[in-house]
Amino acid sequence: MNDARNWNDYYTQHGLWGAYASLVLGKRDGGAGFVLGDVQPPAEGMSVGYRSGAGIPMLLPFLGNRLLGEGSSAYTGKDDVSPVPSFSVFPADQIERITSLGSEIWKAGRMEMKIHSFFGEKSDPAKTSTSVLRGEYCPSMLISLTFDNTVSHESLAGFFLMQGVRRPLSDSTEGRLLGMASGTKYGFASSPVDGVDEVLDWNPLATMFEGTPVLRRLSCEGGLRFTVPAGEKRTYVIAAGVFESGVVTSVVPMQRYYASLFCDLEDVLEYSLEHAGERQRQAEEQDRFVDGLPFSPEQRLLFCGAVHSYTANTELLMDNQGHPVFIVNEGEYRMMNTLDLTVDQAFWELAYSPWTVENELDGFLGRSLYRDAYGIAFSHDQGVADGFTAEGCSSYELSDLSDCFSFMSYEETLNYLLLACLYCHNAPDGEAWAKKNLEVMREGLASIIARDANKDGIMDVDSDRCGRGAEITTYDSLDVSLGQARNNLYLAMKAWGAFVSLSVFFSKGKRDVSCARKAKQMADCISETVEGYFLKDEGYIPAVFERNNRSMIIPAVEGLLYPYFSGAEKELSAHGRNRDLLLMLRKHLLTVLKPGRCIDPVSGGWKLSSTSKNTWLSKIFINQFVAERILGIDPKLVHKDSEHAAWLFSGSSRFSMTDQVDSSDGHDLGSRLYPRLVTAILGILPYHAYDSLSLPQQRWDGDDDKVSTKEEFS
Repeated sequence: MNDARNWNDYYTQHGLWGAYASLVLGKRDGGAGFVLGDVQPPAEGMSVGYRSGAGIPMLLPFLGNRLLGEGSSAYTGKDDVSPVPSFSVFPADQIERITSLGSEIWKAGRMEMKIHSFFGEKSDPAKTSTSVLRGEYCPSMLISLTFDNTVSHESLAGFFLMQGVRRPLSDSTEGRLLGMASGTKYGFASSPVDGVDEVLDWNPLATMFEGTPVLRRLSCEGGLRFTVPAGEKRTYVIAAGVFESGVVTSVVPMQRYYASLFCDLEDVLEYSLEHAGERQRQAEEQDRFVDGLPFSPEQRLLFCGAVHSYTANTELLMDNQGHPVFIVNEGEYRMMNTLDLTVDQAFWELAYSPWTVENELDGFLGRSLYRDAYGIAFSHDQGVADGFTAEGCSSYELSDLSDCFSFMSYEETLNYLLLACLYCHNAPDGEAWAKKNLEVMREGLASIIARDANKDGIMDVDSDRCGRGAEITTYDSLDVSLGQARNNLYLAMKAWGAFVSLSVFFSKGKRDVSCARKAKQMADCISETVEGYFLKDEGYIPAVFERNNRSMIIPAVEGLLYPYFSGAEKELSAHGRNRDLLLMLRKHLLTVLKPGRCIDPVSGGWKLSSTSKNTWLSKIFINQFVAERILGIDPKLVHKDSEHAAWLFSGSSRFSMTDQVDSSDGHDLGSRLYPRLVTAILGILPYHAYDSLSLPQQRWDGDDDKVSTKEEFS
């Protein structure tokens, strides 16, 4: 049954913003624990639960199946005589799990665990005091454990244990902190309140319940024991955090920005505990915000999961001049600042950290820009796994290829220009950036115009960097319907959106009247060309304008999103100058949104292409917004929250937020643990305005009962 209430077996990535680190847990019998410099779920496990009296310990499902080390036998050469732990894991039907924006709650038996990990907007470090930055950038989260022993006549022992730790934090803090760490990189701690003890042993689940726990420093599994007397209910607060000092990147040496704000892991954890109340309130404020939205349970789960996954991929660095450098890593692939992701993640960033968009724009100019035979262009990414590539080069793109791993010169240049238009229209410092970078915008416009050899407005020549190959699009793993760049409907309409946005950009304050005119002419040229390919009898536009292609695609309308938020929303009026194009696109969408075409006949979810079962949720969220808000498609055709959530929290649950899934059953195909699903923020904008991102008043103003006044579109 596709119901959010029935899903509690999936990973959540509790990301620490800017730290490129997360606490990953939630998949039954999967690993759980901290991950640094990556997003893959850990192999180690956690033991969180309680024992009542002399009963069997009851655990939440975080332990996994990995045992670390061989105990004393590795030292003595004899069989390990340590007690064998006996425990039970709570059955799924006895666990209540609520994943929200600021926190996640687990309830089972007589315990509750609440993780507070997302605390809201992030301030510009160039304009913010150190004291405020310490609060906002602190690489830690808070975990509250509540044990209810009010109905028992025996004491209860709660516990929070992690594999892979072996350093008691009481050693380095003179007892100010009780907890465990893995070297100096991550750990967790509580204040030394009554009833809390450190635990470190070969098999702590078997040995920690009697008397004072042993601290066996040769072992690598430990944590905290909480003793709750009979008749009492107690809550304990744990700070869990990370710290990496020194250079963490190669080619261009940089350190973690937070390392300029904190001394070490102990400093992070002590700060977090000292400010626990304030930080918990911030996280709960985020929860209340989501609670106030008219979301279905499935839409809520999709949005909250997407935010946690995006946050887990964020990385704020500091260069050798003390300047911040913001990176979003690309999920399982670990590519750095992939430009075709950045342009879509910009909607989230404009809402929660608009200064990071400017930081990315400047970073692309410094590291991603190159020149080919047609003008300036931008590389796909800036490196991989914290290793920067040379300027103007990516870790992804190779010559002499015609599909995955080829160049995306045209689309990445569009993406840069669109990102700039979004920032300049929405951000407080947009005007200053536009003035400083006007010449780059001129060069970008000239470059994309030069890639249209036959003057029909649509890209038809490949960068000379391709060699004997051909350019591709961001949809690199799909078939030719979306993967090929030349004469592609998706890319044509994205270029239309870019030209419309650029026309407004250059017109504002008469920045460049000539460029504004050129951009408008190119948009009109694309409109005429695309309209010419409309198949009147079949009611749609083919995905590729060559080789008699007849694939149907949803992202024909994707490019409408960007001008809508770049100050060009009037160009999207059903009664405006682009009426015929918009009505045709609306007819196209109504034609393809049918089972067997772009609705999967098995799952009922959206397929981006009629000829591929590989579908991407981050792009579905964008196209859903365009369909309903800009083109006025019936919400019943658009909202597939239950079907889409089932893909992730059932079909792909072992990899948390997965972008590429099989449209029939949701099993993961690629782009696992991905940041771009944060495009789900578009679903919030009809209900909430942010300081640097709000919904234009313009929405579909056509006649829903009449597709077009033009006979050929009827």
